[in-house]
Amino acid sequence: AKSGKMSWVDAGVGKIGNIWDGFRESFDFVSGANDVVVIRHPDGLMLSSPFSVQTNASTVNRHYLGKDVDVFLNGRRTELQMRIHDDGRLVFPQSNNSMTPEANALNRLPLKDGKNSIDFRLELPDSTVIASTFLFLWGQHDKIVVVDIDGTITRTDAGGVVASSELGLKMGLGHAHEGVTEAMSAIESAGYRLLFLTARPITRADATRRYLNSIGKESGVPMPSGALMTSALGTFGTLTAVWKDIRSYKIKQLREVLALFDFDCPPGGPAPCCFSGGFGNHDYDAAAYVDVGTPESRVMLIDEDSIIRVHGTTHSYSGYRGLLQYIPDLFPPVAVLQWQDELSRTVPPPMNAANRPQGFSVNKIPGAALIGEVSGKMWGSVAKTTTNVGAGIGNQMNNLPGAGSFKSLRVPDLPKMPPIPGMPFPVSPDGHGDKPPSYSDATTHGLVDRGE
Repeated sequence: AKSGKMSWVDAGVGKIGNIWDGFRESFDFVSGANDVVVIRHPDGLMLSSPFSVQTNASTVNRHYLGKDVDVFLNGRRTELQMRIHDDGRLVFPQSNNSMTPEANALNRLPLKDGKNSIDFRLELPDSTVIASTFLFLWGQHDKIVVVDIDGTITRTDAGGVVASSELGLKMGLGHAHEGVTEAMSAIESAGYRLLFLTARPITRADATRRYLNSIGKESGVPMPSGALMTSALGTFGTLTAVWKDIRSYKIKQLREVLALFDFDCPPGGPAPCCFSGGFGNHDYDAAAYVDVGTPESRVMLIDEDSIIRVHGTTHSYSGYRGLLQYIPDLFPPVAVLQWQDELSRTVPPPMNAANRPQGFSVNKIPGAALIGEVSGKMWGSVAKTTTNVGAGIGNQMNNLPGAGSFKSLRVPDLPKMPPIPGMPFPVSPDGHGDKPPSYSDATTHGLVDRGE
């Protein structure tokens, strides 16, 4: 009887433990992992963002501290090995406890273009997975569109946090702007890479991924894949430091990504830059995007009423659905931007006072003035003779039979110029409307010959 009683107690304790584990996992404010971005350069060099992984070892499983963790890529063990630091973060001991692997080790990874899965496993009897995330392999000339989450994908900041919680996911709250997944899918289909940048703590990374994967299913267009970056400071550090100055936090994160491309992107362009667009819902979002070289014409801010305005203008779109039809013009195929970048790197700048060679003048050549005077008189005689001959030929042509009929011939009109991909729409005088102006207005689009 005693044995049966103990079995009943053990079973009850086990059920309570399972409930607690499930609750702790659902509301885990301790562990999480950011996605990793690796940029491959034409010469084979690969540069990586930090492998930011926070475990619960410092607060829950202290016996894991100091243990080695194996890194699995796409289900296969790699030579990379990390260690659980005293604060619960994973570090590379062979790289002075940094969160970035050595270049040689990174180059030997069997990476595939785009999305790769990463698991961090402790070598226990059951090979425990303590964290999982994704690695995105991109090229040096790829183009990125940065997307905020709370208030940008979700309709409000606070509502987005609730909707992405375990409870919100089970209830199917969604709380996303209509058409956001269709718009992001159209941008991604044009060849752009998506970078989801949020001020949420790294401990909410898994919940955020589940939320992004859950929206758009009702329309049949899910959110496309993109790298997720959160605050690596954890819950308390994010609340006390990051949220006080989100603009500086986002600039820091974007500059870390920018350094992987090895480009110099001045604020606002127009130098070739990896950041080609950005979506946010606060002015500090726009300021961060512009700071790292994102063109202002592709920086969009959306409000709680789903009205999207172009940063620095009064031009607006009626939500993501209203923006959708103009995405081919606002975000032309990446191949077009790459071609423009190549031109900007190969075409020499126009000659002006700043870059004209100094110390040279044609007047310093001996006899230059005399040569110029003689050449001028000779050219004047040639021009006068040519004019007289041309006039004589013209008079003879008019006397030919049927010459008058040629004067009545009508020259056909030239076809209208097609839309130019990527050209931003000028703001209308009243500051409203989604439609771009007609391309027949040559002055507006700089098509008038100014003698340059």
